[in-house]
Amino acid sequence: MKITIEQLENLCYTKTSDDKVWRMKCVCSIPPAKRYILPCWLLLLCFRFPFLPSASGNCIKCFFGNYWACPGKTAAEKPEEPQTAVLGQCTGYAKNCKIADILNSDGTCTSDKVSGKTPIGVVVYIGGGSDKCGYAMTASPIATDIAWGKSDTDIPSLVNYIYPVSAISDIYVSNNMTKIIQAGSSSEYPAAYAAINYAPGAAPTTKGKWALPTAGILNSLYNNLNAINNTISKLGGTQVTNVIEYIWSSSEYGSDSVWVFCLGCDDGISEDSKDGNSSFLKGHTVRPVLAF
Repeated sequence: MKITIEQLENLCYTKTSDDKVWRMKCVCSIPPAKRYILPCWLLLLCFRFPFLPSASGNCIKCFFGNYWACPGKTAAEKPEEPQTAVLGQCTGYAKNCKIADILNSDGTCTSDKVSGKTPIGVVVYIGGGSDKCGYAMTASPIATDIAWGKSDTDIPSLVNYIYPVSAISDIYVSNNMTKIIQAGSSSEYPAAYAAINYAPGAAPTTKGKWALPTAGILNSLYNNLNAINNTISKLGGTQVTNVIEYIWSSSEYGSDSVWVFCLGCDDGISEDSKDGNSSFLKGHTVRPVLAF
C-alpha cells in the first residue's frame, strides 16, 4: 500500500527520552478516516512513501516548509545552501555545478557565457565527498616552457606515487601546494610559484589561491576532455589538444620526476623529469586550478 501526499496530513517532530536526538514522526490520515502515528522509517518500509535523504546525510525533509530531521541533531531549519561559491574555498556550492561548466568571477557556475558575468575557469573536477569540493582550471596556460623544479630535489613531505593507479587517487591540491611552497623559493619551484602568484583581472582576490592540479585532477580532465574542450572553445581559450602539451601537476613521482598530463597516455598522465629534461622544456605548461 502506498501513501500519497494527499493522504499525508501532517508531519511533526518529537524528542527522544535522552533529549539529544530528534526523530520525526509522521501523522497520516488514511481513508476511511483511520489515523496512524508511525515513525518515518516504518512508513518508508511499509508504505514506501518517497521521503529522500538529504545530500548532507541521513536526513528526512518534511514535504512542506524547510524543516529537516537528522540523527544526532535537533529539529530545526536546515541551513541555507550557499547561493554562490567562495572562490578558493570548498563550501558545498560545487554540488550545484557539473564538470565542463564555466566558473564565473561572482562564484556562480553556468553552462554558457552569461551577459554580466566574467568567466575565470572551466570546471574540471567535482569531488564525491560530503563537501562536494570543485576545481576549475584556466582556459589557457598561464605559463609555457617552464620547469617544475630541479632534478634530484625530492620533497620529503610529499607522497611519492610510482604507479598511475595510485597517482590518480591524489586529489589533495591545497596540501600539495603548501608543501611545495614551503620547500623552497620561486627559483627552485617555478611552476608552483607561477600558479600561486596568478589571479585573473576579474578576480584579483584569488591571488594565492590558485594551485597546480594534482594527478587526480588531471585524470578527471582527461576523462572529460571533449566536454571541457568545448567549454574552453566557448571562452576563446586554448584547447587541450596538443599531444606535446604536458601540464605540470603537484603529484610527485620521486626525487627526479613528477606526474604531468599526457594526452596520449593511459589515464592521461605520465611521469616526467622535474626540469622537463632541461633543453626539452617546450610543451611543459602551467594550467592552475581554483577550489570552489
